[in-house]
Amino acid sequence: MKIFFKSLAALLFLALAVWAIRSDSLPDRAGAGGAGAASLEGRMPPLGDPGWRTSPVWDDGRAEYCAYDVTWARYGHHFPGRALLVVVKEPWAPDLEVKADNLRGDGFDVLKLNHIRDVPTGIYTYHQMASIFARRDTGALRKIAAASAEACGVSTAEMTGGRLETRSYFDGQGDRSMDYPPGTLPEDGLPLFLRGYVRGDVPATLSIFPSLLHGAFPKLVPAAYRVEKRSVPEGVEIRLTSGRSVLTYTFDPQPPHRLVRFEREDGTVYRVSKCERISYWEMHNPGDQAWWPMAP
Repeated sequence: MKIFFKSLAALLFLALAVWAIRSDSLPDRAGAGGAGAASLEGRMPPLGDPGWRTSPVWDDGRAEYCAYDVTWARYGHHFPGRALLVVVKEPWAPDLEVKADNLRGDGFDVLKLNHIRDVPTGIYTYHQMASIFARRDTGALRKIAAASAEACGVSTAEMTGGRLETRSYFDGQGDRSMDYPPGTLPEDGLPLFLRGYVRGDVPATLSIFPSLLHGAFPKLVPAAYRVEKRSVPEGVEIRLTSGRSVLTYTFDPQPPHRLVRFEREDGTVYRVSKCERISYWEMHNPGDQAWWPMAP
């Protein structure tokens, strides 16, 4: 019996030690809205004209719901698919870094971008999503959450409180943790953040953090992109160039500047097929899928 209790005590001690080590290695969820978040918010690049964020259109209780026909470059081919970009205002709970069910004294509004992409490749399909949260008042990046799933595995990423955690099934990547670089815009959030430059002045360069929506994280290092803006028949084009990487976004010139088209140097293209302000969370019944335009 004494041996049993000694063994039990040893196991409890080991469990507590592992818990302590693990706790030290994880971000402080209760402090997610603390110093790390403040550092990010205080070191954002100039975000141009805030009018699109402060527009009363976001107070109508609906969401901007835009469907896109997609040509996606993968495996040396170009596959047809579809994407959905949803932008909606939400109340924020800064202590937990999630949507608040009830308004609170320390809360504020955020604008959320949900970027969903589904592309069949051969006999299996990529299902990918990134959620970007930015303060409505300042435009500052608040949170990133991303996931990619297909027949080979699942990869996830989350940034809160200035700390980025990634989980990947790819060799050489695995589980990683790092500080998110202040002054950097996430590539996955550019359909949101670039709207400020449609009417506002564009900076000469922007620091862009690579996409987490893609699902592979070989190089989590920001790159400096040269920024150019011009008027085109479809709207206002904002082009970002860094070496061989070219990201071209075309926005509606009228607020709130919906994304009309996106192109990448590898042949990836998004073309808007339908865009409305709707309460999409209420459209979950049989037959509501008729909202979607015909597949490309």
